[in-house]
Amino acid sequence: MKNPIKTYLKNEIEGATKGKLVLLLYDGAIKYMKLACKYIDDKNIPEAHLNIVKAENIIYELMSTLNMEAGGEIAENLLKLYDFMVYQLIMANKDKDKSKIESVIKIMMILREGWKQIVDKEEKVDIKGNDEVVQKKINISG
Repeated sequence: MKNPIKTYLKNEIEGATKGKLVLLLYDGAIKYMKLACKYIDDKNIPEAHLNIVKAENIIYELMSTLNMEAGGEIAENLLKLYDFMVYQLIMANKDKDKSKIESVIKIMMILREGWKQIVDKEEKVDIKGNDEVVQKKINISG
């Protein structure tokens, strides 16, 4: 019998728009950073390290999805912000400094909320004079 949670997550990812995929990446990074903080508190250094690295890898993935040509200044600023976050996580991992991880979580949550607002606006377009709601795919350029 298949794990229902894994099946649900697989379906969620496969059916997601580009915008929703970005939200899932943010959610994953935030989850791993929160786990890293917990493991630092518990003095479980190997697990703290593992979860910080997972969060870094997600941020690297976010960096690789930026379209620098189409995204212009926004993409450039996001790249700088992602680079800053990775550096903070590297330093946090080196020193097992929970405060650095928490500062990255705050930044990531702000970015996630911004993406959520964009996704929510772009996904549902109410056609005037018609009760039909149309799903619209978001075009992410950065």
